[in-house]
Amino acid sequence: MVDSMICLKNASVTRSGEHLLRAIDWTLERGEHWAVCGANGSGKTTFLRLLRGEIAPDADGERSYDFGDGVQETVVGLRHRIGVVSPDLQDFYVLHGGRATGREIVLAGFFDTPLLYETPSVKQEVAAEDVFRTLNMRGLAAMTAESMSTGQLRKVLIARSLALKPDVLLLDECLEGLDSGARESVLALVEEAANMTTLVVAAHHAADVPEAVRRVLTLERGEIVRMGGRENLSGLDMEPDTANACLMPPAANEKHAEDVPYLFRIRNADVVMEGVHVLQHIDWEMFPGENWAVLGENGAGKTTLLRLLLSEVAPYAEQGSIQWFGGAPFDTVRPGIGLVSQEFQARFARELGWEISVLDTVLSGFRGCIGRLEDPEPGELEKARACLAMVGLEHMEERTLRSLSYGQQRRVFIARAVGFGPRLLILDEPLSGLDAHTRSEMLPLLEKLAESGTPLVLVTHHRDQMIPALNRVLIMDGGRIVFSGPREQWEKEFPK
Repeated sequence: MVDSMICLKNASVTRSGEHLLRAIDWTLERGEHWAVCGANGSGKTTFLRLLRGEIAPDADGERSYDFGDGVQETVVGLRHRIGVVSPDLQDFYVLHGGRATGREIVLAGFFDTPLLYETPSVKQEVAAEDVFRTLNMRGLAAMTAESMSTGQLRKVLIARSLALKPDVLLLDECLEGLDSGARESVLALVEEAANMTTLVVAAHHAADVPEAVRRVLTLERGEIVRMGGRENLSGLDMEPDTANACLMPPAANEKHAEDVPYLFRIRNADVVMEGVHVLQHIDWEMFPGENWAVLGENGAGKTTLLRLLLSEVAPYAEQGSIQWFGGAPFDTVRPGIGLVSQEFQARFARELGWEISVLDTVLSGFRGCIGRLEDPEPGELEKARACLAMVGLEHMEERTLRSLSYGQQRRVFIARAVGFGPRLLILDEPLSGLDAHTRSEMLPLLEKLAESGTPLVLVTHHRDQMIPALNRVLIMDGGRIVFSGPREQWEKEFPK
């Protein structure tokens, strides 16, 4: 049996004059599990895409595959030998594939399509059933993607790849956005997958690298700077001291003063999807001077609560009510609300084909629109550039969203959300996908925004992201609010 499955020699990737990978020399041996580490924009996702054959190396580089049937330079006929789980794939189901069941998602993998467009064979049906049984996931087979938690959908995507019995499984940040319970469950599944295939895992954090992985490759600006054992994971999560270094968007210097009795008010609202109550008896209001943390495990209802708040889903049978800024019509206040979320980031980019520039993306926030801002008002261009400098992307303003890593895209959307001085800033896991260095820079930024008077609603799984400005806490569980009150009370009732 051939041991060397994928070989890269002097492989570079260049797009629009930008070097995404430089002179990569690397070989993947069967059964040798690798971690690919590095900061946002270091080239991890591009590296995985190069391995799977989604992009080609530059003309002076080489890439070859050998899974036992002879060496070939293209991936034609081999895509089923290389499985992948990525943020882009999960985003598709969040945006477009919500009604697909777990079974259909797995079966579609046999045709390398996100949705099931063909009738599967009996053999494929049996293989799908086998993978759900083997991984102890039978309960997810009949669930729709929109009814799954983030962690459940992630597990189905791993099952989708494993059903094909791939020689290689590529996992791109597969633990991002998961609560501690879901992380443990998915990590255990990945450890089990290591007994079935060869893993290549892209990660920002040492804790996200499975124990089965013994080899580590570190990328910086598209170049391999270290290769070796797990000792290379040390220092991966080290964060610099940024307490005294935090650039601010220009609008943060303008104190907000809302002369309204409340910022929003939800009364007795339920949300029903496919006959299932996903939110029940929601009563929540936010007053000037408050900053809220929304906590809960994957599937607790946090993201659906935000969708209700933003009128993306309606209360069941028109019962319940939602009011904004003392009773103003929602369509008049929506442009003044800043939003950072995985779903919005994916929807924005996909509607524009990913080709909008970084600068145009930030400028669109000044009008609360999805698309290019044709005629920026005086000063808006300078403010947008200042926001990009704030998130460390001032040198990328002409780059397209497509050319950025997932973490870099998240930084662009943080800049977009804060640049225009929002009346309310809603942040759904805003630090998901960011490396340790960038996280340490963003937390002081959020704190200073709150100090400037920008009201915050922050959804998070992580207690260490509870910045001091968050003075109110709401906890979701099973679609219900199980706690709502002052932070001091939460700290007493829910100690570490």
